[in-house]
Amino acid sequence: MKLQVLFLAVCAGFLMNGCNKKPKGTRGENEIWLEYKLFVPQQLVVKAGTTVTFTNKDNANHTATNINGLFDSGKITSENSWSYTFDKPGTYSFYCNYHSSNTSEQGYIVVQ
Repeated sequence: MKLQVLFLAVCAGFLMNGCNKKPKGTRGENEIWLEYKLFVPQQLVVKAGTTVTFTNKDNANHTATNINGLFDSGKITSENSWSYTFDKPGTYSFYCNYHSSNTSEQGYIVVQ
C-alpha cells in the first residue's frame, strides 16, 4: 500500500510539473511563441520586409494561419519554427488551426 501511495505521489508531481512548464530561453525581437493555446505576443508591430518567426514552445502541435489565406505554416511541432516575411504594409490576423475556437490563440501583426 505504501508503495502505491508513493507511486501516485511521484506521478502527481510529474504531472503538476508538466502542467506548469514555462518555455525556456528568450524570445527574439521578431519572434512569436506558440504556447499552451496562446500566441506570445498576440500583437506585433514590424517594418515592411521583416521576417517573423513562429516558434512552438508547447508539447502540442500548432499552426500560424492567416485569416485571409496569405500564409499557413502547416503543423509546427514542439520546439520547431516557421518563418514568414511581411513585405507589404497592413494588418495581418492569424490563428491556430488546431485551437482556433480559443480566442487567446489568435493574434495579429501590423506591418508599417
